[in-house]
Amino acid sequence: MKLLNSNYSIVMLHGFLGNHHDFDKIIELLPEHLKNKTIAFDLPGHNNNEPANFRESIHYINQRLTENDIDDFVLYGYSLGGRLATNYAFNAKNPKLKGLILESSSFGITDEERKMREGSDLMWASQFAIKKPEEILANWYSQPIFNGLSETQKKQLINLRRNQDFHKLAIQFDATSVAKQENYRNRLNELTIKVNYIYGEMDQKYTVAAQRENNYKNFTSYCVANAGHNIHTFFPQEIVNIITQCEI
Repeated sequence: MKLLNSNYSIVMLHGFLGNHHDFDKIIELLPEHLKNKTIAFDLPGHNNNEPANFRESIHYINQRLTENDIDDFVLYGYSLGGRLATNYAFNAKNPKLKGLILESSSFGITDEERKMREGSDLMWASQFAIKKPEEILANWYSQPIFNGLSETQKKQLINLRRNQDFHKLAIQFDATSVAKQENYRNRLNELTIKVNYIYGEMDQKYTVAAQRENNYKNFTSYCVANAGHNIHTFFPQEIVNIITQCEI
């Protein structure tokens, strides 16, 4: 069944440094039936919310679902939001969760990769705690994963993200870093729900991830041409087209 033809709500989880307004354009472009049943909310550690680790984030998401009277739903998660959505799918044991739509998101890393990542993530967390917002954001968007962004787009994101509580962001980054995420790569077949995976053509890291996971029975990937890591911000119509195609 296509999501477009369902009565499911869509719950959207933004990425690190983001907020619920990141999905405004997506929601605006959705067909009326889906638009009226789509909600986005700010994640832990963002917009004055207290930070939370992976386990605590399950409780946080459940609280938001209850507050908004959400019944059967699909989780859409970008980057950090996708990791939290995946963690929720495996550990919340919520029968009302009917599917996942993940954008540029990791299913975890191997133990060998984890050892390398721990030091890198600790460095980033400390930078968010002590450096000026403009400086750390410039460093952040200089990472290879954001090579698909133009300099103008990077400046746009830096201006958008600069007015936040960077101490809370530092704690949140550490609490939900990829190094602390359980590795779900080889466990996707345990999920009975469908996993729809969106990646950008210019995002080499997640192109590899999509190709690696594409042999799982309930996994469908979608490539957005000319897009990098942050697809929904710069290619909202393409994201809407995929959402309406998704099988749940």
